This record gives sequence, C-alpha cells and structure tokens, in this order.
Amino acid sequence: MKNARHPLIAFSLLAVILVSSPLLLAQQTQRVDEKELRTWADRGDADAQFELGLRMITGEGVKKNLEEGVKSVEKAAKQKHLRAQHIMGTLYEDGVGVKKDLTKAAEWYRISADLGFALSQHSLAVLYEEGKGVKKDTAKAAEWFKKAAEQGNPPSQTAYASKLERGDGVSKSTARAALWYLKAAQQDFVPAMTRLANLYYTGQGVPVDYRRAGAWYHRAARSEDPWASNNLAWFLATCPEDNLHNGENAVLLARRALKLVAEVVQSDEQPYEMIDTMAAALARNGEFREAELWQKRCITMLNEDKNLPEEDRKKLQDEFSTRLNLYQKATPFAEPDPKGEDGAEPLPQDTILQDEGLPEGKPRQKTTPKGGRGTVV
Repeated sequence: MKNARHPLIAFSLLAVILVSSPLLLAQQTQRVDEKELRTWADRGDADAQFELGLRMITGEGVKKNLEEGVKSVEKAAKQKHLRAQHIMGTLYEDGVGVKKDLTKAAEWYRISADLGFALSQHSLAVLYEEGKGVKKDTAKAAEWFKKAAEQGNPPSQTAYASKLERGDGVSKSTARAALWYLKAAQQDFVPAMTRLANLYYTGQGVPVDYRRAGAWYHRAARSEDPWASNNLAWFLATCPEDNLHNGENAVLLARRALKLVAEVVQSDEQPYEMIDTMAAALARNGEFREAELWQKRCITMLNEDKNLPEEDRKKLQDEFSTRLNLYQKATPFAEPDPKGEDGAEPLPQDTILQDEGLPEGKPRQKTTPKGGRGTVV
C-alpha cells in the first residue's frame, strides 16, 4: 500500500500526563484551591506537590513559575511519585523549566520505568531507539517497548509491532506484529489501524484480505489524520479487487487529505504522494484529463525535492511516469496482486467485519501478480 508509514514512536507525553493525572480528573467535579494545595504540599503530600508543580509549570489557575514548578514536581518525584518522575523526564527532554539534558531525561524515565510506569518505559525505549541520552540500542528499545505494550499502551504496542515487522532489534515475525497491531487498533489507535490494514493488503503476517484491509482503512480515515484519508483514497482507487473500487469517494477522500494537511498539520506544502493519490482517484472516476494534470504536477514536485536519495527518486519517477502514461490512454491504475507471505494465518481475534456490519468471507487466495507497477511496501 502506498504512503504507508511506520508508526510514529516518539511523541510529546507532557500533555498526556496533564490530562491523565488523577488529581486533574478529580477536579472535574471538585476543584482543589491553590491555598489548600499548597498546605498539603508543604506537609509533604506527593500528590499535592505534583499537582501544584504542574499548575505552576502551565500557569493553570496560579501564577506561572517554571522554576518553582519544577522544584515542586521534583519533590514529588523523589517520593517515588511515578507520574512526577515521568514529568521530570519530559521536562529535561524538552528543556522546559530546566536546561535540556537528555541524559538526565533518560535517568528519570528509567527510575519510573523500572517501577513499571508504561509511559516512561515507552519514552525510554524511544531514547534507546534514537540514541539520545543513552547509547543507541535497538534491542533495548524493543525490550522497553514490549514492557509498555504488555500493559496495554497502544503507541507502545504499535512501536513494538513495527520492530517485529521489520526485525529491528528483535527477531522478525510479521505474524506477531499483526497481533500487536490488532491490539492497538482495537483501542482506536490510528497508526496501528493503518499498519494492520497494510498487512492485510500485502499478505504479510496474515493472508491477503482486501475486505479487512478496507474496513481498517475506513475506520482509520474517520480520524483527522490526513494520511489515513489518503490511504483510503488510494485503496478505493487502485485496489487489485475491482469490486472494491469507488472513484467518486476516492476523489472526496483525496481532497480531504490535502485539506487536512493544511488545517491539521498546518502546512502549505502538498506532499507529492498525496498529489499522486489525487491523480489515481480522478482516473478511477473517469476524469482522465484532470488526472493527467495532477500526475504531471506530482512529477514536477518530485523533481523539486532536493532531499530525496537519487535511488528513491528514480524509482518514484518510474512509477509516476507509468501512471501518467496510463491516464493519457484513459486507463486507471490498479495495484498488482501481492504475492503474500507463505504460511500466514488469519487473526481470529479480529472482529472488524462484524463490528462494521460487513459479511464474513474467506481471505483471498495467493495468485500470480498481474501486470502493472505497484508501490506496495
């Protein structure tokens, strides 16, 4: 499936903690005033120190004071307050209220990670993955991602699945990757939905099953992720199974993807991959002249990308030019049937078809790829 991206394993966690703190959740019904909070913090109550520190760091309901806020959170952290320890890690990682220090960030993450805090386990894994604050170690990254994944954290489940899929720091197993993607996808984590759909689309780890792939692409596209809309548009325009084509909807989704890039990502740039998708959607909808114009624009944008390795550029140029030739002949583009992986077994835990009210069906049998150039990854 084109435009498929490995899951984003690094993300800002400060906001997650701010909205997941039990104290903050409790305050939705009963707000603790600053005076009372300070009283309890002065008495050494770790929850109060943590909450007071967060308020001073964010300026929520109190005068913003980063330095004092950090000190208050640190007091809680030194009392083995797991969320406070994690926040100390994020503060040092982002350089908020303290001088940026990735080594100290890793130290704080490790303290709470060793005590079983899933978010810190994930953050520590990211540092090992990227070699920041610690020596790069993809095996340790996989180990920490797995620990967080086993606690049901969807980003960690997705990150660990990605490592299993690629055999990065862990023995490659696309079947196990599919299962971990499923666990995260069933918690509505969009990157996992997309990766699982890709596995069904290509027959890696699971049998080729376009209907399940389409169902997961549809569910992911209900989000505000522009690439989820783009992937569904590409699927509806180019799926090897003819009866799953829908050119009209593909055009609408391709337009939505471009709109979301501008609104959500807040970027004036339109990725040439999305322009390529728009061209394919227009062609599938019978608008070949428009498809030709969009495809030419896509090729021009590709040639202007100075950061792309020459080998990748040549491959994409060939693919884009092949599709342009098809549109000039009033022919839509379709992906070739994937070869699929030998011995792939279905996931009985996957209830996406039942959940979406779709009829059950047998996975597609392996076939000899038909003609045409695809971009399945």
